[in-house]
Amino acid sequence: MQPQPNCRVAMTPLRPKILIVDDLPSNLLAMRKVLGKVDAQLIEAGNGNDALALCLDHEFALILLDVDMPGMDGYELAELLRGEPRTAQVPLIFVTASYSDELHRKRGYSVGAVEYIQKPVDDFILRSKANVFLELYLSRKGLEAELARSEAMAASLRDSEARLRISEQKFRNLVENISDLIWETDSEGRFTYVSPRCGQLFGCPPEDLLSRPLLELCRPEDIARVRAAMSDGVGRLELALAAADRRLVHTEISITPILDTQGFVIGHRGITRDITIRKRVRAELAQKTAELERSNADLEQFAYVASHDLREPLRMVNSFLGLLSRRLGDQLDDEAKEYITFAMDGAQRMDHLIRDLLAYSRIGRSPLPDEPIPLATTLESALANLTVAVEESGAIVTVPKDMPELRVDDVEFVRLFQNLIANAIKYRHPDRPPRVEISAQRKEAEWEFRVSDNGLGIESKYCERIFQIFQRLQGRNEAEGTGIGLAVCKRVVGRYGGRIWVESIPGEGSVFCFTIPDITL
Repeated sequence: MQPQPNCRVAMTPLRPKILIVDDLPSNLLAMRKVLGKVDAQLIEAGNGNDALALCLDHEFALILLDVDMPGMDGYELAELLRGEPRTAQVPLIFVTASYSDELHRKRGYSVGAVEYIQKPVDDFILRSKANVFLELYLSRKGLEAELARSEAMAASLRDSEARLRISEQKFRNLVENISDLIWETDSEGRFTYVSPRCGQLFGCPPEDLLSRPLLELCRPEDIARVRAAMSDGVGRLELALAAADRRLVHTEISITPILDTQGFVIGHRGITRDITIRKRVRAELAQKTAELERSNADLEQFAYVASHDLREPLRMVNSFLGLLSRRLGDQLDDEAKEYITFAMDGAQRMDHLIRDLLAYSRIGRSPLPDEPIPLATTLESALANLTVAVEESGAIVTVPKDMPELRVDDVEFVRLFQNLIANAIKYRHPDRPPRVEISAQRKEAEWEFRVSDNGLGIESKYCERIFQIFQRLQGRNEAEGTGIGLAVCKRVVGRYGGRIWVESIPGEGSVFCFTIPDITL
């Protein structure tokens, strides 16, 4: 640690400071008694070096110096203090008993003293002089603080003005370049400001609309609505406004009141947006919707024809082929019997294909239930439909303990689970019994379902193709089916905005995954 100066400090916060420099403790004590009644913090130093050190750490309002001190006398200390910017303006008072002649007094003034006092000191006079310099110090500090505040306020004001100018310029650029029309009216509804967008929207410069009432641009049947919106204070409405060439411009207008300091309405501010394209697209969409509804009705009619008129001949062909086989079986050779079997098998496949196509086309037709359904019951129904396939294959099917309740179509989800589990059983590995595990997990705003198996697996190049309609990876001789099952699954999942995919390792098994948003409302 560095040695501390030979000094004593009487700490009084937030008060001006007086430095007393004298090598005699008795003199320091005497000065302390005289200045004890002065509202200042007294700091003492026993020599010039200590005084200089204290001036580095403190700001003094007044310094009282003895002249005759060992090492560095008062004159030398005063010259050093006057040479430093930090202490150059601090008032110096010499208080001495040694040198009272005129020569030393002049020297004291020449090194910067403001007063040269001869001991013994008149207590009242010394306190009075100290108080004068303390008041001057406090006044100067007050002026400096006020000047600093004024400069800070001026800088802040300049900065605010600069920001305001930038903000105004940005706002002006925004208003002048925005695709919407910005306008203001007075209390009588006459335009007081119109943005440049007016030219593109109405075919006239903004000046042509100034002082004109907003209602002049409205159709007679819309005037009451506009008045009501302005009267209510806030309004958003669609209007057909008259352009300069008398054509009607379809617009959407937002109106808000302009209030004075007392809360009275003195005008209105509005934003007008051209919605001509939106209106046209809306009309086209309505037309397309009507066409789609007609198409759906035609498709429903086709579905009825397909389910009845197309399947009926197939059933007749299959029935008569069976009757022919039973009645003439003994008279037919093996080749004829094989032909009949091929024909019956083809008729049955055709019937299954039509039935699956109908099921595929009907996905999304039924309305959603009013309340969420428990998918645990749905899964149970799917497994019940597969009881024979599970028992014949010896499959072990594991279902989750908890399944969510979602607002989905029960029949569609029975088919979804049934198709995925049936595929897991159908494409099982020949060397091990099939194991199927079903899981459900909540992930953020959706549920992820996984149906995993230990079957044959799928090569990665087929992982997208298998979800397309009529796509099969094996021939009819290897596995039954029409190639529509996974396409049905994809269509069901897609109805609810979900995704479906497969993760597979050939020879080890597959995991069919699909997500469904949490449809509970």
